Amino acid sequence: AGRKAAASHTGALAGSESAFDAAFRRAGVIRADSSEEQFDWARALAWCPLPQGRRVAVLTNAGGPGVTAADALEAQGLKLAALAEATIDQLQAILPPFASLHNPVDMLASASPEQYAQSLHILLADPGVDSVLIVLPPPPMYATGGVARALIPIIYASHKPVVVAVMGERLIQEAVEHFRAARVPEYRFPERAASALAVLARRAEFLARPVQPPVIYDGVRPDIVRAILDRQPQDNPAGLPSEAFGEMLAAYGVRVPRLALAESKETAVQLANDMGYPVALKIAAADILHKSDIGGVLLNVATPEAVSEGFITLVEKAKAAQATAVIQGIHIQPMIPHGQEVIVGAVQDPQFGPVVMFGSGGVEVEGLRDVAFALAPLTPDDVDYLLATTWAGRKLAGYRNIAPRDETAVRETLFRLAQLVSDFPELTEIEIN
Repeated sequence: AGRKAAASHTGALAGSESAFDAAFRRAGVIRADSSEEQFDWARALAWCPLPQGRRVAVLTNAGGPGVTAADALEAQGLKLAALAEATIDQLQAILPPFASLHNPVDMLASASPEQYAQSLHILLADPGVDSVLIVLPPPPMYATGGVARALIPIIYASHKPVVVAVMGERLIQEAVEHFRAARVPEYRFPERAASALAVLARRAEFLARPVQPPVIYDGVRPDIVRAILDRQPQDNPAGLPSEAFGEMLAAYGVRVPRLALAESKETAVQLANDMGYPVALKIAAADILHKSDIGGVLLNVATPEAVSEGFITLVEKAKAAQATAVIQGIHIQPMIPHGQEVIVGAVQDPQFGPVVMFGSGGVEVEGLRDVAFALAPLTPDDVDYLLATTWAGRKLAGYRNIAPRDETAVRETLFRLAQLVSDFPELTEIEIN
């Protein structure tokens, strides 16, 4: 019900989940999606050293599960380590001729406990390997318990994390008991083991991240914003008038196009002449938030005659769509040259305060759901996260035949909007789309 009542796209998309996730990310809390995942991660975090990076070597006696492990690692944002030539030479010296010596390393089904242990030792010594995922289906010629006993001393002696996917049921029980007694994280499938390694990398990166202060700009005018808010009626369900909203953003250095209200078609023509053509016309009615839904927006209006006709058209459309709407007139703005549509917004969360949103803009925001959230005020790391985790943010750097956009301006807008909503908690929802 709360989401339905939200006035903006930001309010509709920013449920309590988004606020909790943003707070967890800032505090270093790692959130699991299931109870199984929670315990998988807890064992890895409790029993493993943290890796120095995301490069993983896979060691197995079966090609298929090795490929599955490689896919799972990449799906988790980890990388297959490129093995050094010296590492490959050492593996070649101890493994059969048909073994696969490039990551994932497939020792073949004949692999002995000694070959498992020696190969693991070689992989852990490679400076390009940050962690190792062992995949252990029951070897046809050896007991899995014997393989586990051979591996455990090598794992103990290493400062790099090692997790094991012991695949099977009855034939693996002895190995499982050995690994658990030695506090080596073991899982039934490579996907779960890859997930555990990924959470170790996330934890290591969080601890290595420098503490950053939020970005706060000098020269903003909170006195102007306070005066604007004091002029507004209390608990106004229609929100701030567009003109007041623009003034408030400008007071915090957020650049917005000029906006003027025309209460008659004659005034509309005069304002458009002053701004220069083409212009955009938008219905000015506090009760109509999403103007394009009722056809209340006209773009690229290029002549005085078209402005005059557009004024009449928009007023008629607004009356037809919502008879009770109070229509102030028509807003006129200069057309902005073509660029990339993004959305920035914020909502006040009852637990965590202001939460800022960034993502792909336009009329399909809620359908695309290409958005990310962070707690305000924002640090440079927060903005890095917002841009890196959304297609809108990544596309700012350019994509195929799309030229790079002004990423610096986007960053500054996010910082300034976050500062505004941090200074004025009575701004419950705010959005620039």
